[in-house]
Amino acid sequence: MKKILTFIFIWATMVGLSACLDDNNNYNYSEVNKLEKAGIGGMRDEYFLVYQQELTITPTFEFTIDKENPDVSYEWRLDGVLLQNETNPSCTFSFEEGGVHEVTYTVVDNKTGVKFSKSCTLKVRSPFARGWLVLTEDGQQSKLSFVGANSVSYRLTVTDGTTTAEIDRDSLVYSYVMKDVTPGLGFNPKGLFLNAGYVSSSGETYEVPDEVVVMQNTWVELNGVTLEHEVDTEDEFRGDLPAAGFDPVMAAMTFSGKAILNSDGHIYWAGMAIPTDFHSCGYTSFPVGKNRKFKGIYPSYKMTESHIAMPVITEDNELAGLFDDAGPDYNDPTIMEQSDYSGQVFSVQENEDTDSPVDVQYKLPDTWEVLTMMPATSEEDGIQSANPSWVAIIKDGSKYKLLYFQWITGAYSYYSKIANGFFKVYDLEGLTGFTDMAVFNNKKYAVIANKNDLYYFQYGVGIEKATLKKLYSFDSPVKALDANDIYSSNDGGSDAEKWQPEHNGQLGVALEDETFSIYEVWETENSEGVATDAKINQLFPDPNNPVDNRFGKVVDVLYKYGSIREFLEFTY
Repeated sequence: MKKILTFIFIWATMVGLSACLDDNNNYNYSEVNKLEKAGIGGMRDEYFLVYQQELTITPTFEFTIDKENPDVSYEWRLDGVLLQNETNPSCTFSFEEGGVHEVTYTVVDNKTGVKFSKSCTLKVRSPFARGWLVLTEDGQQSKLSFVGANSVSYRLTVTDGTTTAEIDRDSLVYSYVMKDVTPGLGFNPKGLFLNAGYVSSSGETYEVPDEVVVMQNTWVELNGVTLEHEVDTEDEFRGDLPAAGFDPVMAAMTFSGKAILNSDGHIYWAGMAIPTDFHSCGYTSFPVGKNRKFKGIYPSYKMTESHIAMPVITEDNELAGLFDDAGPDYNDPTIMEQSDYSGQVFSVQENEDTDSPVDVQYKLPDTWEVLTMMPATSEEDGIQSANPSWVAIIKDGSKYKLLYFQWITGAYSYYSKIANGFFKVYDLEGLTGFTDMAVFNNKKYAVIANKNDLYYFQYGVGIEKATLKKLYSFDSPVKALDANDIYSSNDGGSDAEKWQPEHNGQLGVALEDETFSIYEVWETENSEGVATDAKINQLFPDPNNPVDNRFGKVVDVLYKYGSIREFLEFTY
């Protein structure tokens, strides 16, 4: 009997378990919404913005089930923080400072609570990284203002004469003006110049922003990102200041060396210790050139670690070079390796005998007065060449000339040298005076100002082809000029390059009527690349959206390109 009861109990238990199993698996499952394979669209991985630029992100998605009117809600996060008031399918971002931010978009299926997300990076350029600086004098006080730009895209119709195409085009719109950006700057302003960063030729790139030097009663060096005061130039001397007192009048700086011409006629040198730090140096309190005296020193754009020289004019009118023979250490590129030749003055040799260590004095005619000199593009090699070039304005009595020359620099047989590459002199017929010059490196021309008039001169063509052309006449005398010479490559291949028109160079013009304006320079060239016409077109203030472009008593203007990378190739 016990066995029968036992069998009955086991049978009942098994039936009960079977019923439970059947009941647990008798659910009516429904499909869950998923995203289609394309996922979340309408959202880039990376965006680039500038100061106060508004960016609206509107992602797109499609569910596998509820395609037409899905029951969803939206979440937005900035740097991981939920934006409580942003619950719409679009979100707009704008920033007052530079930085890198992460944005996360989430769409929530309200039926199931399932969330689908995608993130992107916003890289916000500092408001002062790239744009135009205007130095003014208010009483005796130095004031610095900034004109910044946004990039915009639009569609352009272009033709090659037989076929027409529609292309997307980037351009700059100067959209904001900030005045007195560095309060308490100093007194008695005299001018501006840049200290440029470093781009290696061997692959590694140092994204070093430029720095701004303000020439005034006490020279100051400003941070290239924030325009905040970093150091007084006189504080970078090792030990004592010059015996005659520190009264700088001109300077030239690269990523590896700084040189300052003092009012006593001596040049003082500082060699950098770190490629990415403009202040890893100290001026020696004894001058270069074995106590020789000088009338001028002029800038070089040292973009690679190759040998370079800064042009100098001695007191007896010799055109010589201050050697800047330094670069990042091969084994440790974070350390600057200075050679024994850095900071030495070399006379220029004739190029025929490249192995001879004998210097040949390159003396300019006694009647020549060098008014200004700026780096230029060499005819053969372009602006990154190890063989640098310059353009100078010369006054010869009552006449004016343009000097265009190239040097070949380097180390040979355990010594360094500077050899003449070419030396061309153009007569500037029709120029009766000189105010300022802006040099366009990529396009190889210069804009020269004399009183109210602007002139165009194409230095990149032969002497017999280059002529001085009247570009424009203003109602007020010109005070200062500078150039933004845009070169923008196209990553779309040869077919896309065929349709991409060249970006015009931009010219900043300050007038004595206290205004500052920006123009693009239009060139018309023949089949030989010789300009047959040139004109300017106003960009700032935008004629269709006028703003007040009066800045006060202008002393100097400067285009600040951000870093050497931006100088070599413009990124919109």
